[in-house]
Amino acid sequence: MLKIKLFLFKLKNLVIIIKSRFLKKKIILKYKIFKEKFSRFVDTKSFSQKWFLNNFEVFHHYLPKDLTTNFSYLEIGSYEGLSALNILFHYKNAKVTAIDLWEESNINSESLKVNFNEIEGKFNKNLEGYKYTKIKNDSVIALREILKKNIYFDLIYIDGSHNGEDILSDAIESYKLLNTGGIIIFDDVVNTNKNINIQSYKGFEKFFEIHKKNIKVLYLKNIAIVKKI
Repeated sequence: MLKIKLFLFKLKNLVIIIKSRFLKKKIILKYKIFKEKFSRFVDTKSFSQKWFLNNFEVFHHYLPKDLTTNFSYLEIGSYEGLSALNILFHYKNAKVTAIDLWEESNINSESLKVNFNEIEGKFNKNLEGYKYTKIKNDSVIALREILKKNIYFDLIYIDGSHNGEDILSDAIESYKLLNTGGIIIFDDVVNTNKNINIQSYKGFEKFFEIHKKNIKVLYLKNIAIVKKI
C-alpha cells in the first residue's frame, strides 16, 4: 500500500520529476571537480555518514554562483554537520544557523540507533574554527523563537525528522522565515517507512497545498526544492 501511494504521488508530479532527472544528469559533470575537492576535505574530518554528498550537485546548482555572496542559511537537522560544513567551506560570507536536538525527536518519528552524544561531539569537532549559530532545541520551538527576533533566511534546508507530520510543521514555520525569492530544500521526500504513520512525501504535499499560490517547485526527485515567489 505504501508503494502504491508513493507511486500515485510520483505520477501526479511526473513532469517535474522527469525534468529533475534530466537536470541532475546535466549538472553532474559541471560540479565534478567541485565535489571532488570538497570530498577530499571531508575525508580529513570525522563523519560516519556522508548522505549529503548524494545531492551535492543539485544543492549547489541552487546556491549562489558567486562564492563571495553574503547570504543567510538555516538548516534543520544537522547531525554530524556535513551540510553545514559544505556552506561554511565554500561561502566565507554566509551566515549559517544549525538546529538539531541531538536526541530522539518523538515516538512518531523514524528512530536512529546511534549515540547522539557522540554525533553532537562530531558536529562540534567538524565545524571547529568556523563561525556559525548552533541551536540545540526542538525545531518548531527554535523556529518560532527566531521569528520573534525578526531574523530571516535566503535558503533553508529541512533534514530533520522524516516523519511527514514533522516535515509539515518544520516547513510551515520555515516558510515564515524565508525571504521572498528564497529557497527551501526538503531532504528525502520520496522515502517510505512502515514504522511511521505519515510518510515524508505527504508532509511535503500538504505544505505545497497550503502555499501553492506563493511557491514554485524547482526540483523534485529524492529531494524537493521550492522557491518563495
